[in-house]
Amino acid sequence: MRKTIISTLFTALPLALMFTGGKAQVEMDSAKQAEMMALFQQLNTPGEEHKRLESLVGAWDIEVITWHQPGAEPLVFKGKGTSKMILGGRFLETRSTSGEGEMATEALTILGYDKRQKKYTSVGYDTWGTYYVMAAGEYDDKTKSIVMHGEDYDPMMKFTQKWDFVLKFIDKDKYVWEVVFTDEWHTQGKGPFKMVEITSTRAK
Repeated sequence: MRKTIISTLFTALPLALMFTGGKAQVEMDSAKQAEMMALFQQLNTPGEEHKRLESLVGAWDIEVITWHQPGAEPLVFKGKGTSKMILGGRFLETRSTSGEGEMATEALTILGYDKRQKKYTSVGYDTWGTYYVMAAGEYDDKTKSIVMHGEDYDPMMKFTQKWDFVLKFIDKDKYVWEVVFTDEWHTQGKGPFKMVEITSTRAK
């Protein structure tokens, strides 16, 4: 449906891309329309970057290690996760559960690759809050990792928190997800603080 709507817009309307005084002035000729349609098709089609995400499809055994502050003793939890490609291979959806009792956690993460911005993207939700967490970044071939950066203002604590999501591809049956905070409040002035490390091993 979305593709049909976009195609109709490109072919049936007098599209204009040059703005003068806030008004569209120049209509695209048929060659320009064809060029724009080809560009849209290229940006719309999943690529090699999405294949990298697809390598994480499957069922996973999870070990979660978390530290509540720099230098603290870690807490370790076990869990399960399932990942699948959605929306025609454009995004990786991962649902996971870990811990038990008061520490029981359910999480949903959507990973993608924005071909316009040339960046991987992450949007995450879990049962520890009613908010979402976002980040975006690039793949580092040397470390075989996707490093995504994010930040937001916390109106309750009244500070801006900053973090890195690091997704390390170990091999076809293992990957590691790290949450590293870089803001002053979390790091306590001691440099980057890894709060969470999640190791996922393919379930057998």
